[in-house]
Amino acid sequence: MSLEPLRNSPLFTALDEQQLTAATLHMRRQSLDAGDMLFRQNDEARHYYLVESGVIKLTRLSSEGEEKVIELIRSGETFAEAVMFMDHTRYPVSAQAVDESVVLALRNRHFCSLLRADNGLALRMLGQLSMRVHDLVQEIESLTLYDGTQRLVDYLISECERGNSTHLTLAAPKQVIASRLGITPETFSRLVQRLRGAGVLELSGADLTVKSLDALHAYRLRD
Repeated sequence: MSLEPLRNSPLFTALDEQQLTAATLHMRRQSLDAGDMLFRQNDEARHYYLVESGVIKLTRLSSEGEEKVIELIRSGETFAEAVMFMDHTRYPVSAQAVDESVVLALRNRHFCSLLRADNGLALRMLGQLSMRVHDLVQEIESLTLYDGTQRLVDYLISECERGNSTHLTLAAPKQVIASRLGITPETFSRLVQRLRGAGVLELSGADLTVKSLDALHAYRLRD
């Protein structure tokens, strides 16, 4: 099995060939159809994952049974790696394929053994997890301090920066993105049309074009 997808992932770039081989011992590739569950909240956590293709959504159920999308994981990104450092070994979220996806499943214990043997690698891993925490703190700030328009604008700006392009294809159905932003699908559609009417966006199905990033930033500040 090719290790090239792992070599391009920030989590594994610091590994030499021997360490990479050890980390990927018994690695398996798993194909998922749209809607397939990879694991459910509170399942026993023995693996962490890298998305080779497709999109995986991480969700959590509220006490009322309502599903909230926590994060969308794209090609080349890892997830569930933080669970290996927790006292319990249960996934705190569920993982489900948004569309046809392929993930690489790696065993927690193999990576933990590498961290115990290499303090430098452990520090680099800590850095990666700290960046993830920083992103989540920003997400909490957005959800608590900003209105729906600001959240959508911030999402569009981050998507432009991620792809280095103002031409976007929505990574997931609107109801999934709406849940990620903490708004209803109806509100999401209304806000997109509002931005379109203001001349900030062009819309064609799942494809969006931001006509001007400056105008998008200005629209956010105006609201």
